[in-house]
Amino acid sequence: MSKQLRLDVAQLTDVGRKRPHNEDNMAYVIPKDPQVMARKGALFIVADGMGGHAAGEVASEIAVDTVSNVYYQDDSEDIAVSLLHAIKRTNALIHQRAAENMLRSGMGTTCVAAVLRGNMVLIANVGDSRAYLVRRGQVRQVSQDHSWVEEQVRAGLLTRDQAHSHAQRNVITRSLGTQTDVEVDIFSEQLEDGDTLLLCSDGLSGYVPEEELRAIVDQYAPQESVYRLVERANENGGPDNITAVVVRVLEAGWAAPGARLPVYAGGHENEDTAILGRVPSSTLGIAPRVDDSRIPSAPLRASSGPLLSYENQLSATPALATKSKKRSRLFYPTMLLLVLLIVALIGGSVYYFLRPTVDVDQSFKNANALVNQANAEVASNPADALQKLGRAQDMIRQALNSSPSDTQHAGLTNLLQGNFATTVKTAITKYNQQFAITTLPCTNTLSTVLNNGSTNAQVDNIATIQDDKGKQFWYALGDDHNLYQVDEHNSLVNRQNFAGNSQVKMIASNGQRLLALTAPQDKANTYSLSLLAPNGGSLADKNDTLLDPQLGKDGLVPKFMTSAGGDVYVVLIAEAAQNLATILDFPINGDKLQQPKNTKIAISTSIVSVAAFPKNQLFLAYHDGSIQSYTGSQPPVSLVVQHPIATPLGVSANDFTPNMNVPTPGGLSSSFLSVPGANLLTTGMVGNTPHLFIVDGMYHRVIDLTIAPSGPAPSATPTAQPTAVTGGTGGGVASSGPPVNMELLQQYASPNLLASVKGAVADPKAPQLYLLTQNGPGSATANLLKVDVSQGTACTP
Repeated sequence: MSKQLRLDVAQLTDVGRKRPHNEDNMAYVIPKDPQVMARKGALFIVADGMGGHAAGEVASEIAVDTVSNVYYQDDSEDIAVSLLHAIKRTNALIHQRAAENMLRSGMGTTCVAAVLRGNMVLIANVGDSRAYLVRRGQVRQVSQDHSWVEEQVRAGLLTRDQAHSHAQRNVITRSLGTQTDVEVDIFSEQLEDGDTLLLCSDGLSGYVPEEELRAIVDQYAPQESVYRLVERANENGGPDNITAVVVRVLEAGWAAPGARLPVYAGGHENEDTAILGRVPSSTLGIAPRVDDSRIPSAPLRASSGPLLSYENQLSATPALATKSKKRSRLFYPTMLLLVLLIVALIGGSVYYFLRPTVDVDQSFKNANALVNQANAEVASNPADALQKLGRAQDMIRQALNSSPSDTQHAGLTNLLQGNFATTVKTAITKYNQQFAITTLPCTNTLSTVLNNGSTNAQVDNIATIQDDKGKQFWYALGDDHNLYQVDEHNSLVNRQNFAGNSQVKMIASNGQRLLALTAPQDKANTYSLSLLAPNGGSLADKNDTLLDPQLGKDGLVPKFMTSAGGDVYVVLIAEAAQNLATILDFPINGDKLQQPKNTKIAISTSIVSVAAFPKNQLFLAYHDGSIQSYTGSQPPVSLVVQHPIATPLGVSANDFTPNMNVPTPGGLSSSFLSVPGANLLTTGMVGNTPHLFIVDGMYHRVIDLTIAPSGPAPSATPTAQPTAVTGGTGGGVASSGPPVNMELLQQYASPNLLASVKGAVADPKAPQLYLLTQNGPGSATANLLKVDVSQGTACTP
């Protein structure tokens, strides 16, 4: 009786702790029909979408659905051919859907898929979602990341530690749907009883070390493993969506008659995994990705030629007579090696004669023409110029990989390092100027480390105020729920004590006074609001107001607090009625808090941050990326922008080198403002003008807006349901009144400096914004980053 493949499977996906939406998707199919199982095996897939909510989510959903359906409908007996066909069909479908809807321009997804059949597993991947094999207490990554830093590591240009912290670590070089064709890597492994396969998105692999992955998968059954893996990624910060599929091989099956053994056909010979083939791509460049703050670019490698199917890579195994004479023990291994040698020779010969040829001179001519075209339009249309430069770079790289003559090589290199590189840098500069993007750091950008001193507290938020003489003081809220002063050495000192040793839940400031919301440890649902003023080295309590106890009895819990001018706002939400928010507006009269105005508003999704302008204007950022304005006299209304907001390129002109991929522009916003990556709002006065600052964790940027001069509002109105679009901005939440016109002043972007922003506060004295940043997931080191937000100040990177 033949052995049957038996599996234990579990899968789990989680939004994480930073992202507003989950753009990951996963699926698996284990056929119930034994004949289908024997012929096609079981399929598992993980996809990590990009392009923003309603784009990346759509792309990853298309990926898991299409790969699953097309694979089992494919008539080929070769599972590698079927899997590649399914992935290429998926790529074409996503690309078509993106072309049909301009709001989904640039949408795409990574994909890692595995087929387990008999005693074999076949793994295909595009992008940086991973496949790991855990066997006998050892873990090994089977797939290869298609990312810029991983390719630099494989080329020996970066170490693994350098890659982990590199500014370009989020740049991927391949994805499904962002170009007309795609190159797919295929790997093969033989299965053993007890093996475990882990498929995951980078939200897991990027934040849980391999040894921890191995320990969890080895110790627990799949159903518990997936929960513990996701839990561990969240404990390490959870900055991205997290997906894990764990497949335990209870019993490996027997190879079906005529089944093929894995054959080495490329890749690294010192690796156990064999790359069976790669599908060539047109390599026209990849659009920026939203989710993760990763930014795709054009592929770094040229097409590797057509895939030879299993049937072409192996000759048929000759039948052996059942009554043959007894052979030497080495006979069959010797014959197998001989067959493999013949197959390798045949495969190499076929590839040599059938490989795609590149006309180097024509490629040079075409690339040079594209560079010249880009140069001519770089001032008027830098985004289109960058697209042309990306195609030119592809042509140059393919020509350089096609054994050019010395003269041809010199010409291509001179073009790449000369006119091409100069035009790319000019295009980046013009793009940033056109869309008001400043790439940090500038020469006047200052980052200082906040020391916890002897407190052992990590900083959760910051605030600054000035006394009546104009002297400035800094305060920090620790994760121990204590309020500290920050001294001139950037150390936490002078803990502020509150009545009954109450814990500090949140802080805010209006520039002159500090507000602290506190709660006694021994009284549930009891909150006080303290108005504090600087008094030498401590804070004087000018007023302490107890929030109405009935609010707590009604299940309302304070979630957000902000202050501006003469008002303090506390936003409360009840677990039982999360479609309603209660806003308490406390007027400040001198140094006294007055009784609050109590207003209820309907909300379509959860609030993630609030901020306020003077004269009773509150801003609300929602989980779906929409941002509204509330004045208290009418329901919240949407914000609109006069001009489109573009996404940052992810690399500055000074940092660009010809060996880097040309940054590809993303989508533009619609009129109605929505920032799906928005996780923090703050406001500040620059001169006499109030500014709204939106911290976008998806694109690692700060968007600086102000109320626009009077002008016509957009003719369109938002739909009745929240909408989000690609490019990080767009969409909106329906509102009953006319929208508020906003004007974009500047964007400040940095994939490195703004990767993890926990707090933000504007300087009450100077046009400067201070951002509380964290060094990385799980890091206890907090930094205070100063950004000059004065208009007209030149930023010198």
